[in-house]
Amino acid sequence: MKTITTFTLAAVAAASGLLGTRELSAESKAPAVQLSPEQFQNLLRKDMAPLPAGGQLQMSYANVVDKILPSVVTVFSYGERAGRAMRGGQEMPDLDQLPPMFREYFREWFRQQQEDGEEESPRPTPRNRRGTKPQTPEEKEFDPNGVGSGVIISNDGYIMTNNHVVAEADKIEAIVQIGSTTKRYVATVIGADPQTDVALIKIDAKDLPAATLADSAQLRVGDIVLALGAPMELSRSVSQGIVSALGRSGMGIIRGKNMPAYEDFIQTDAAINPGNSGGPLVDAQGRVIGINTAIYSRSGMNAGIGFAIPINLALRIAEDLTDDGEVARGYLGILPADIDAETAKLWNLSDESGAIVRTVRNNSPAAKAGLQVGDVILSVSGKKIENASKLPLVVSSYRPGSEITLEVQRDGKTMNLKAKLAELTPEVLDGRESPAEDEVAPPKSTSVADVMPGVTIQNLTPSTRERYEVPEDVSGVVITQIDPDSRAADMGVEEGDVILQINRKPVRAVGEAQQMAKTGSKNVLLNIWRKGDTMLFIIGKE
Repeated sequence: MKTITTFTLAAVAAASGLLGTRELSAESKAPAVQLSPEQFQNLLRKDMAPLPAGGQLQMSYANVVDKILPSVVTVFSYGERAGRAMRGGQEMPDLDQLPPMFREYFREWFRQQQEDGEEESPRPTPRNRRGTKPQTPEEKEFDPNGVGSGVIISNDGYIMTNNHVVAEADKIEAIVQIGSTTKRYVATVIGADPQTDVALIKIDAKDLPAATLADSAQLRVGDIVLALGAPMELSRSVSQGIVSALGRSGMGIIRGKNMPAYEDFIQTDAAINPGNSGGPLVDAQGRVIGINTAIYSRSGMNAGIGFAIPINLALRIAEDLTDDGEVARGYLGILPADIDAETAKLWNLSDESGAIVRTVRNNSPAAKAGLQVGDVILSVSGKKIENASKLPLVVSSYRPGSEITLEVQRDGKTMNLKAKLAELTPEVLDGRESPAEDEVAPPKSTSVADVMPGVTIQNLTPSTRERYEVPEDVSGVVITQIDPDSRAADMGVEEGDVILQINRKPVRAVGEAQQMAKTGSKNVLLNIWRKGDTMLFIIGKE
């Protein structure tokens, strides 16, 4: 049985380009004119009307393509590190599924990425798309390291693409073709956001054909879509399919650097291949509804499962990038978890929608708002929360300082809590150091016992409070030893954690904790205090 591997287009897009070695200028990193959100929005052409619900089969999309194609650009990234932003750690795909003329090229390229000391190793002789002839010095002078796509969103030269298309490039060029006229422009990076894989670049040009942008919130599964871009450097290519699914998340496609990634993809079966990254996904009227980003494939080539960033999300990011090149996100200070059938039964919930609060950070906006571990968040300012991955996406869409309303279910009752969001920064997400390995084991006593397999607890005494730095106002039992192979350890429970509640009931002593853990349920719920934060762990019984 073959393993399915997820590849972003960045993982193989560079293989379809010719790998140059010359040192390039940093023109692409020059600062640009700052715009307010209002000024940026005024540059855009939008059509928010929903698609018609029915209609006859359309025999040709030529008119639709004529409308959008002039707005599609090919993006070339130059530099030794261009196109490598998201390639690390990927295994060799099943290249036997590729056409014979591509197999050796891709095999050589992927092998090179896996070698240790890639930067010091000599690169293999690249081969171009049309054959295996080595490059001459003259050819290398103009060869990009990565090839992707983009879409013009304003007539004065703003272009939306993917972060992984332009990341770490020394120079970026955009090729614009209008009718029979083709022009090459040096592009400037206005800003890029690795957490959503959105980038905004700009070229110095006027009167460009800006694409019309639609409302991706009105998309429905089954809507006809077209994907445009430059797959395998074949510029101005078009493929057609439907919206296969909406709101795909948890795919691990985007890898945020020191920050969480935000995934809310449109899934489509329109053919997306290396080089399509950053190009538009459009509806049957030629309006942009997404930015092509990734594929799910065994071979790294199209397998009918492609992903695009909804244009509403991409525009929200682009708008934030225009003022200072950075994205400011709201921070609530919790860790959510999905609700399964077992949890819904324990919490007396009517269904499995919502997100249960597993952790509340100390002094966070959530803590100040009165949010508690075990609360179920149903909506945020009227936006329904279907699952745990939806919650950070919604919260991060608000700017720091915004006040949101959390609809929360607690102990069978529904309530509304107001929270004023802080700013999400790498600093607020920094982890804490774990207990030193050379610490002396706690002395054995009658107040020590196992609350579940692999988890040893002890009553809180002056000595254990001092040892684990537990304040006097914290009540419960402290975990003094944990088997690294236990299920609790796998879930993230640590030595020094204080168990406040078991199965939603307060814990006061070791004997009481042992009795509470003996339940007919498949899971044991641990409400834990850890250095000022409270969190919930749902541990399956062994």
